[in-house]
Amino acid sequence: METPTELSEAMDSLSKNNEWGRATEMPEDLLAPDDWRLKAILSYRKQTIENEGAKLERAGQRVKQYLIDNDVVNPYAQAYILRKIGLKQAWILKLTKLGKSDYYNHIAVLFRSKKRYGNKDILDVEMLLKYSNLNYLLEEKKWQIRLRVHGER
Repeated sequence: METPTELSEAMDSLSKNNEWGRATEMPEDLLAPDDWRLKAILSYRKQTIENEGAKLERAGQRVKQYLIDNDVVNPYAQAYILRKIGLKQAWILKLTKLGKSDYYNHIAVLFRSKKRYGNKDILDVEMLLKYSNLNYLLEEKKWQIRLRVHGER
């Protein structure tokens, strides 16, 4: 994301006028609530947070589509792959639409002895999936994966 010119001007103005204060002080502490520079900084922060959320949602959609494109349409198989790679449980439930009890009874129970819990974020898993062999990931469990007939979509 490109830095907005208004934000750059606000930051330059603070630097030029030597209004930054100490390293621990926030712009909210230094500037008046109606100061244009504070408004520019807060607007940029808000936009950054909104963009981050949208980026994560798009990554989740791409992961789901990647699994479908590679003929992994069974939600339990999808959950198994995502858990094996290390995706956080909340994302697995969101992408596979499995309920918590289904996930615990069919997927989580398979990983209890591992003592490793999923801690990777969706952006990390998206990259790992692109370089993983899905058949290898499913090898331990013989999942029923619906294979598409040639030409069917």
